[in-house]
Amino acid sequence: MSQTLKEPTDQTKPGERGMIPRKILLIGWDAADWKVIRPMLEQGKMPVLKQLIDDGVSGNLATIRPILSPMLWTSIATGKRAWKHGIHGFSEPSPNGGGIRPITNLSRKSKAVWNIFNQQGWKSNVIGWWPSSPAEPINGVMISNHFQQAVADLDKPWPMRPGTVYPERLSTPLSEMRIHPAELENEHILPFIPKAAEIDQAKDKRMASCAKVIAEISSIHAAATACMQLEPWDFMAVYYDGIDHFGHGFMKYHPPRQSWVDENDFELYKDVIEAGYRYHDMMLETLLQLAGEDTTIMLVSDHGFEPGDLRPKSLPNEPAGPAAEHSPYGIFCLKGPGIKKGETVHGASLLDIAPTLLHLNGLPIGRDMDGKVMTNCFEEEQRIKYIDTWEEVEGEDGRHPANSDLGVAESRESIKQLVDLGYIDEPDEDLGRAIDETVRELRYNLAQAYIDGGLYADAAQVLEKLWERWPEVSRFGTKLLNCHLAQGDPQVSRQTLNLLKERKQKAIKLAKLELESFQKEIKEREAKRKVDGETNEATKEAGLLNRKEQGRLRRLKGQAGLNPEALAYFEGSVRLQEGFADKALESLKHAESTQSANKPSLYEKIGEAYLTLGDYDAAEESFLRVLSLNSNDTAARLGLARLYLEKKNYFQAAAEALAAIELIFHNPRAHTLYGTALIKLGKLQLAEKTLLTAVNQSQSYAPAQKQLVSLYSSGALKDDAKAAEHRKLAALAEETFQKRRYEVQFEGKGELVEFPAIRPQFGRLRPSDNDPLIVVSGLPRSGTSLMMQMLDAAGISLRSDGVRAADRSNPKGYYEDERIKKLASKDERRWLFEARGEAIKIVAPFVTFLPNDLPAKIVFMVRDVDEVMASQRTMLHNDGKLGASSSDSELSRVYAGYLNRFNQWAEVCKSVEVLPILYAKAI
Repeated sequence: MSQTLKEPTDQTKPGERGMIPRKILLIGWDAADWKVIRPMLEQGKMPVLKQLIDDGVSGNLATIRPILSPMLWTSIATGKRAWKHGIHGFSEPSPNGGGIRPITNLSRKSKAVWNIFNQQGWKSNVIGWWPSSPAEPINGVMISNHFQQAVADLDKPWPMRPGTVYPERLSTPLSEMRIHPAELENEHILPFIPKAAEIDQAKDKRMASCAKVIAEISSIHAAATACMQLEPWDFMAVYYDGIDHFGHGFMKYHPPRQSWVDENDFELYKDVIEAGYRYHDMMLETLLQLAGEDTTIMLVSDHGFEPGDLRPKSLPNEPAGPAAEHSPYGIFCLKGPGIKKGETVHGASLLDIAPTLLHLNGLPIGRDMDGKVMTNCFEEEQRIKYIDTWEEVEGEDGRHPANSDLGVAESRESIKQLVDLGYIDEPDEDLGRAIDETVRELRYNLAQAYIDGGLYADAAQVLEKLWERWPEVSRFGTKLLNCHLAQGDPQVSRQTLNLLKERKQKAIKLAKLELESFQKEIKEREAKRKVDGETNEATKEAGLLNRKEQGRLRRLKGQAGLNPEALAYFEGSVRLQEGFADKALESLKHAESTQSANKPSLYEKIGEAYLTLGDYDAAEESFLRVLSLNSNDTAARLGLARLYLEKKNYFQAAAEALAAIELIFHNPRAHTLYGTALIKLGKLQLAEKTLLTAVNQSQSYAPAQKQLVSLYSSGALKDDAKAAEHRKLAALAEETFQKRRYEVQFEGKGELVEFPAIRPQFGRLRPSDNDPLIVVSGLPRSGTSLMMQMLDAAGISLRSDGVRAADRSNPKGYYEDERIKKLASKDERRWLFEARGEAIKIVAPFVTFLPNDLPAKIVFMVRDVDEVMASQRTMLHNDGKLGASSSDSELSRVYAGYLNRFNQWAEVCKSVEVLPILYAKAI
């Protein structure tokens, strides 16, 4: 196959076949960090990566927040942020509400690059990408991220989960390539842990966890190399999670030893990280040999992993706590025909990967993508082509069929909605809580993504709902406060901080009471154990807290504690926004005196306070302190740029702003500061180019427009027309900026999904099916109670227990039977046979639980989607309930799914007849 890149002709449309792709190998090393790699390169310990760097371009790859791998690798594959692609965390509720499962790709709402390539007729092999389960039916091979995970002991069967491999013909041969951790020999372990013989494996499980990581990445590598050799491909993507897993398990032991790390543990495990990187270098060598010289190679990591003094001693007590060990810059390398050699590229973001992959193959970039083509990688000037979106391009893309799964998070939220509306009971307490908390974290992660993308109003809307529902979870309040600080309204920020303090005090009081009770229970249990004479090791072990109780204890201790440093930091931040820089500095210095670790964000804020007060020397000292901790801190660079502009040290101001741009290119503030310094230095043409870049990145960034007005108002580039144009644009930018800060852009802004028509079903019941059950069904607030009243007036007996009293929302009553709320349980259905000949109300999500052998006539109420959603919100407001935290548009999609499911069920269930009734006509 020719590997020459063929430019599309003007007649070639996106989605049409005919272009010949260049062969591309994309390699993902989760959490790979230059700060670990560079010393190893200098020592000759990663020769293959060194050669790749020399033969192409390399540099930092800026991550986005939250720094959670499933979200980030999906952004890499799609070029979009989380609110567009739909993957928001590590786990999700099962669609049937029966539990929690690892995150799937069924929630992904955007095409990945391999789906776009699929539409061109190109073959892709995608190995282990996260998340890629269930494997998509692409033109090529997909092996899901569940492939490598051992689920049983070595002497027991180890079947692959359904949906692990596509096509199915490869399942058996590939399953035999998996490596079980117990298969590893001493020679496999000793390079990682040279003193393995000194470890008591009965007590210390860390060597077993190391073996697990080695086996899993080796399994992925075996599958990848097999597919490279035996299956044809144009594009190949291989994902290795080993560096990240080694990091979480062993980075604390990486040299130099931290004071809080046990010396013996350090000696045992200090080699694991370096060995992990060297093993990846060896695997890279094999991949490059198999790919061949004419293949374009791209190596990326989604984020870094902090190896230095910023390593945290402990992790935050929250589900995604381990992400605190991540650092904001990953690695990027690119080699191939037409790519520069031996150069460092700056300003790359992981959002740029998908656009660059499309461009490498001559395809246009979606304007709805959040990244850009990395044109600075190419030897020749590039002409970028665009398309509004790839999502609307028709053609087989290899994705799962639409509606393969209901939106799982929204499904759970719809259950919450039904609980609050009173139509069903809360599921099992423990399971229900676990599912709710899973959805909660998905929403929290989405809010963080909104913040990172500058959509503060969207983030605030999510966080307000979360914090109202879980007022004891302070991190929701602190993130909300960060939103309001970014929006710039000191009054709202102050109100939020006061509410945070108030809720924290309440949470502390309640947690202390519960903790006291729990600890008393533990002491009583321990006393009873001693009285019973249970002193041997087995009974001691049994007397320890189980995992659930340990989690409860950690949660209560966290809620019962107060972080004075954090409160002082936020007090200082709000005071600074209120214009009291001197008072702010007092609070920030108090936070500094109480902190237990180096905090760059605190020193940045102190530097900002000093800068506001005009104490430039102290401000400079604070910003430089940040850079001594982390030389890649863009906020400190920008603080210094502002400082040096104030001091009229324009050369240094330009240097610091440029350094920030080289870290994160999409940074209009940095470009504006750089352009301002260039104007002062007399480099007007370069200043013009820089400032135009700033306004291209953000039309609503008024400071850049104002600097262009200044540039065009006098001097060599004087142009009255351009000055007037940018003066208008600056005013518009101010207006747009204010609007964008406070107006929701995405959250809940989607259109309501129209409900599908309910299909009538007649002539199903036999003459022997006398006295069928009469079921009134429909979505909540669709007129089911009204229909029950009509049937009652017609003389039909109703099955209703009257437990639910009439209220403002239904002044004539609900006509319900409480037992319906338990209909999901098979053991709670047979009583329905006793109600034959009577009418009973069952809401739409649960009517499909009717026994298959029970003849029934279903009167199904149908109401317009906007009326249903509005009526539900009104009812929840009347009852003082929160309802779902999902938007109406998201809930309408799930409700539409319930109606589709009902139609499918009624189509095949031969014991029911269906009569749809329009609510408007019933009225």
